[in-house]
Amino acid sequence: MNDYVVIGCSSSPRWCAISRKAGGLTLSDEARRVTSVDVAAESGFSQATVARAFSSPHLVSPATRETIEQAADKLGYIPNAIARSLKSQRTDIVAAVVPAQGEYWQHALISFGRQLAERDKQLLLFSFSDSADVARVIDSVQQYRVDGMILASANVTQVQLARLNRGAMPIVAFNQPAASGIIPSVSVDNAAGTAALATHLVEQGCRKVTFVGGRSETSTDQIRYRGAAQELGRHGAACAYLEAGSFSYDSGYKAAAHLAELDELPDAVMVSGDELAFGVLDGLRTLGISAPDDLLLTGFDGLPQASWAGYDLTTLVQSIDSLAEHVIDLLLSAQPETEIADIVVPGTVRVGKTTRRLSNG
Repeated sequence: MNDYVVIGCSSSPRWCAISRKAGGLTLSDEARRVTSVDVAAESGFSQATVARAFSSPHLVSPATRETIEQAADKLGYIPNAIARSLKSQRTDIVAAVVPAQGEYWQHALISFGRQLAERDKQLLLFSFSDSADVARVIDSVQQYRVDGMILASANVTQVQLARLNRGAMPIVAFNQPAASGIIPSVSVDNAAGTAALATHLVEQGCRKVTFVGGRSETSTDQIRYRGAAQELGRHGAACAYLEAGSFSYDSGYKAAAHLAELDELPDAVMVSGDELAFGVLDGLRTLGISAPDDLLLTGFDGLPQASWAGYDLTTLVQSIDSLAEHVIDLLLSAQPETEIADIVVPGTVRVGKTTRRLSNG
């Protein structure tokens, strides 16, 4: 039986030594929390200098900082982030409100986390599975002491966005066109992106196109469809809309059955997101319909899987790193904006085999 007994404690909670009775073994190492006072005593500098060395290292000479860091390493000292945030009124933590599912959001979170870490900031994730939960999640974020919030949900109403704009917490919307003019926002150029894809399809001879969207009420879907329909219309091509219900693979797979039931297959299918497009492609394949042999197909996002041999999808590639950098720059900017920033970043068309049939004759 591994019994332990306390053999000595200081009057403060700084340390407490214990002894293991089994076999008479004594653990001589002190279980203690090293503080900046200990580092000051070890290094020979004042506690204030030690604090500055960790909170504002640029205010301390390199030689002094090196001595203090060596003392801290020797003692195993870890700075107290909570205490530091109470003093500075900053936590160096940024919250991100994003959907719980979706390959695109996983890549975006990786980019946000990496770029924040490069600026000595941390990312705190708040996810939601149902659009009805978004307002509740945002309320939860506002209860935490964070330095800002990245809002990546197309399911927030304009009334809710306007209310957020009156708050004290810096907020930037990510790829949420509905936020434009209400709160600072950064998004890919959705309309120009689908217009460019539509131009590519027209050049391949397409005149009848079906656009498969995720959810028709989202601003992202609306703008992407509008960009495609307007460009196709300029060339006399039709563009019908089919709602899949979500931007997921499963929804795309089910949407493929609806496409197959049409009286006549369209010349091309434009899909509002890559993950949705993967489902459409696989669903069509199970029904004996191939892209590009039977119809052409495009996606939107530029996920890494789009270049896999099994898909080789023509898509609009977003530079997630560039978008994330703009978001973080806006969020951490010390200067208040004279007007609400609305940054739109262009994408790039990647041509894959799903639209190559007609171009090759």
